Amino acid sequence: MSDAGGGGEKRGVKRSSRELQQQTPRRPGESSQPPSIATPQSPGPSTSRSEGDTRSSSYYAGQQHASGGAAAAGPSHQQAGGTSAIVSGGTRGLSRARNQLELVTKSPSYDKHGHSGEKMTVRSNYFQVIKMPDVKLLQYRVDFTPEIADDISFIRKGLIRTHQEILGHYIFDGTLLYTTIPLPQPLELISKRKFDGSDVKIKFALVGEFQQEDATYTSVMCLILRRCMSMLNLVMLKRKYYDKAAKEDVPGHPITIWPGYVTTIRRHERDYLLNVEIVHKYLRRDTAMNVIERIHRQLGRDDFMNRVKTELLGQIVMTLYNDKTYRIDDIDFDKTPMSTFHLRKEDRDITYKEYYQKHYEVNIKDERQFLLVSRPSRNKPDNQQGASMRDDTVYLIPELCGMTGLTEEHRNNFKMMQAVGNITRVTPGRRVETLMKFRRRLAETPQIERELNNWGLQFANQLVPCPARTLKAPLLLTGTNTINTKDGDWGREMQKRKMCVSVKMAEWIVVYPTKLNSQVRSFVNMMKRVGEPQGFHLPEPHYVPLDMDRTSDYINALRDNIPNRYYDIVMCVLRTNRTDTYSAIKKYTFCDRGIASQVITGRIIEGTEGRLMSVATKVMTQIACKLGAEPWTLVAHLQRPWMIVGYDTYHDARNRKAVGAFVASINTSYTRYNSSVKIHPANEDISPSFKDHMLKSLKAYQTANGSYPEKIIVYRDGVGAGDIQTVLDIELEGIQEACKLVANANLAGVDYKPGIAFVIVSKAIKTRFFAGTRDNPSNAASGTVVDDTVTIRERSDFFLVSQKVNQGTVSPTNFNVIFDSTGLAANVHQMFAYSLTHLYYNWPGTVRVPAPMQYAHKLAYLVGERIEREPLDVLAKFPYYL
Repeated sequence: MSDAGGGGEKRGVKRSSRELQQQTPRRPGESSQPPSIATPQSPGPSTSRSEGDTRSSSYYAGQQHASGGAAAAGPSHQQAGGTSAIVSGGTRGLSRARNQLELVTKSPSYDKHGHSGEKMTVRSNYFQVIKMPDVKLLQYRVDFTPEIADDISFIRKGLIRTHQEILGHYIFDGTLLYTTIPLPQPLELISKRKFDGSDVKIKFALVGEFQQEDATYTSVMCLILRRCMSMLNLVMLKRKYYDKAAKEDVPGHPITIWPGYVTTIRRHERDYLLNVEIVHKYLRRDTAMNVIERIHRQLGRDDFMNRVKTELLGQIVMTLYNDKTYRIDDIDFDKTPMSTFHLRKEDRDITYKEYYQKHYEVNIKDERQFLLVSRPSRNKPDNQQGASMRDDTVYLIPELCGMTGLTEEHRNNFKMMQAVGNITRVTPGRRVETLMKFRRRLAETPQIERELNNWGLQFANQLVPCPARTLKAPLLLTGTNTINTKDGDWGREMQKRKMCVSVKMAEWIVVYPTKLNSQVRSFVNMMKRVGEPQGFHLPEPHYVPLDMDRTSDYINALRDNIPNRYYDIVMCVLRTNRTDTYSAIKKYTFCDRGIASQVITGRIIEGTEGRLMSVATKVMTQIACKLGAEPWTLVAHLQRPWMIVGYDTYHDARNRKAVGAFVASINTSYTRYNSSVKIHPANEDISPSFKDHMLKSLKAYQTANGSYPEKIIVYRDGVGAGDIQTVLDIELEGIQEACKLVANANLAGVDYKPGIAFVIVSKAIKTRFFAGTRDNPSNAASGTVVDDTVTIRERSDFFLVSQKVNQGTVSPTNFNVIFDSTGLAANVHQMFAYSLTHLYYNWPGTVRVPAPMQYAHKLAYLVGERIEREPLDVLAKFPYYL
């Protein structure tokens, strides 16, 4: 880990509150049914739970009809009343759609379309829905007697399937049944369980009717599409479909990649569109047992349990016997495969080993291995669950759990990531080809064609065209002249240009292993060489060589030297990439001493002179910026007395807590920022601390300028559609309350009421744009804006392509203005957002999001992943987190 190595740029394990509610398995023998109802249970099945809508009342698009609670998707490998192939995970999708009707944040009088830039047409990864079911959709509540638990819907679906001749063509999600044919009322049917032959009464009650304009109609179309996807022999994992048969091994590395698709249907500006995006699943060739064995070889019994938890908690594993994925939440060191659980189907106790032998024909080799624990996510914090909450815990066998995803070690392996990228970085031409192949598969599969025709659903054969514009790149000012940023990269131009604002560094200290003495001194001299042309003078540092390079040696050296002399910054050189040492140094310098620090590894200070000069320039720039330098800035006409805020949240999957970082500009050129950070023990994504953050930022702005900002624009990292109202109620209100407090204290005059714009910025989106011709697709240029066709009619949103990429397909960013009292036109919002992507000093080029938001991401990641404490306030006015 090093500051210069870019490790802090990774998203890590950040998750939204919605994403944490993922499919989770059940423990063998555990059932939520009444004791009189016996159901088969197993260690492997995946269950999921509908997510309740916790938003306060507001104005939502569509209508919400009263209906029963949605059921969860049941396991697919059990023998019940016939294995369901109707909709994999159908309940999950439908309940989410019912509970997340689109919040209308666009004013009817607001024109969301900009006008600046060169007009053009791009294509996007959508297919128009050219024909929809043009009939009334009937919704029936389905009840079972004796009761069948709603979270094992595979049994419910199997029992209903036996009556298809009576029910006709239908969609059943486990609780609600949809059909276009009226059923007699009342209607009661009888089915027999396969495993015990007992009768089950099924009652159908009409509870709703829907027309095309109803939101539920769209949800049912998504369920129909999911049924079609299941007919392509794809494996469904977390609502994404993967083609196991098309898997690719990464040459020379223990990684296998499954290609796949994620699809959705929804109403956009004028039409219903089918979105199709290409995704990839990374599967490692080691198991959880391999990880445990490796740790045991390295540590023996010394701190073994804690290290195993550190390595495995929060990881996603795939069971080798049924291709289901689970998150590891805990490890039970007291249970083994020889432990027993009660199998209710057979009314007896059974060992895990015997269960797997009987049900999966899998022989567990190590009878002494401890078990992994996976629990379902809850809507409520642990202290609110109460004793009545069901225990849906599942115990997993380590040797039967394949590891998934890429570790930090993998991501730091340049050769591995290059090999992975050769598979996953899909060029525009190849991506369009794959999308068209997918469309042909839907059209050429007779079973799918019949299904779509039965429902009257039809998709266009070509990708959707969209009107777009390419904005003019802003000019940047340096200490000498301007820089043209048309290509989104000005690294070479900056090497010999003076910084716009430089700083004076008086004293600094370099701590390093004695073995690297010559390399370190040579690298420092090169930093001096590249700093002089840019107007940043580095004096000779105070060198502190270390005979040993343990973590304690670095901390002791800092403790012995820092208190005795004032230093502007500390630079530590690590022999190898040691995360524990990196974290300890950052924790000591930021939280105990309040001094900026730079950490690099010996690996990056070796190589050719050309490579070393590039690295030295990056490290020198980071050090200068941490002390307050401004390498470049926007031209004067883009500068305003406004405050620009960036906010991001980091989620610690291991410790179940979150870190919120708030970064706010304090000058008119948006190049200086005040930062504050809060740790959220409850792991909430929505921050209750916005008022405190804003009060600190307003005070810092007033101190720097003698006045308060006229407008405040907040760029907030993306949240789910269901959380937008909560953001308005909590975070926006916190900002407004802070402004009121300033006004009431007469600090800015009683009439102080700045215009506020609150913008949700989403990077994790599934929209792509293609320029060029149909036969030769290419990436959209940097500065491309799309604010029509594929945007959402209820939102004031737009897509922005801010970067130029040389490999793969460029990813746009979505901006959704959910509140705006600034009076700014859409054109200004688009131009301003694009301009701010040029002001991130850790990279001499454009980034995907406005600079203050990227700074907030860096800060949240640093605190959440590395130091796990709030830094001292004395650092708040400098970007020490770069």
